[in-house]
Amino acid sequence: MWRSLLFIPVLEEKFLSKAASRGADAIVLDLEASVAPGRKEEARAALPSAVSRLAPQIDVTVRINALWAQAFRDLEACVIEGVSAIHLPLCESAAQLHALSEMIGELEKERDLPPGEIRLVAMLESAEAVLNARQIAAASPRLVAMTVGVEDYATSMGVAATPEVLRPAVQQVNQAARAASVASFAVAASMSDFRDVDGLRAAASYARAIGSTGGYAVHPAQVAVLNEVFSPTDAELDWAGRVVEAAEIAARQGQGVTQVDGQMIDLPLVIRARSIIARGQLSG
Repeated sequence: MWRSLLFIPVLEEKFLSKAASRGADAIVLDLEASVAPGRKEEARAALPSAVSRLAPQIDVTVRINALWAQAFRDLEACVIEGVSAIHLPLCESAAQLHALSEMIGELEKERDLPPGEIRLVAMLESAEAVLNARQIAAASPRLVAMTVGVEDYATSMGVAATPEVLRPAVQQVNQAARAASVASFAVAASMSDFRDVDGLRAAASYARAIGSTGGYAVHPAQVAVLNEVFSPTDAELDWAGRVVEAAEIAARQGQGVTQVDGQMIDLPLVIRARSIIARGQLSG
């Protein structure tokens, strides 16, 4: 799963031309916030060309609009070959996500795309959405990740987007995501201050410590931080390798537990170690 997802305005050629070289694991072609209301149809018309340019080089995803009338027209444009996932902003309920999944399925069928090929990411951006996180996480087999839209969420709480208000929301969404075996891209920091890389690193490190697997970026400097934070360290990979090796030796000897560095190693730690190794392989 992606460590870093870089937003790219679909109508901005200067950003599109360099998108695949920015180091992100995935690109988010934006049909929502970065597109003026009067240019929505232009953005939809431009999307297939942008996807065909980028998809051979990098995973391409799309953020659609939240309002149903706009969202349906967005789906008509983005349920195409080369799109890996669709991000649903302002996702409030399981019913909303399920309905979107059904619409994608119909379009896949009409266009002879493999069923279930296009995945979903739910963007929870209000107090109500965060309260519904558990139900949303289980709403569709297409769902591969969830996140918290920090500025909208903070606004719904009537406060600024500070760590004090964002961290509990990130933790709640992470628990819901993990319970449903999906990833979380929730980081308790605003993307808008792209110069504050130290602040992003601190927020991303906290998010990783409570279960997040990646995050969003609007600037290449943020991409580098996210890739660093959400990749296993050399020390973690060394520990994981020794744990798996010790567990395999113990299993051959008929033992249920073993020890590494004076620490008892049982099944939960072996599972964690294998997960670290798998993430390291994905990180390259």
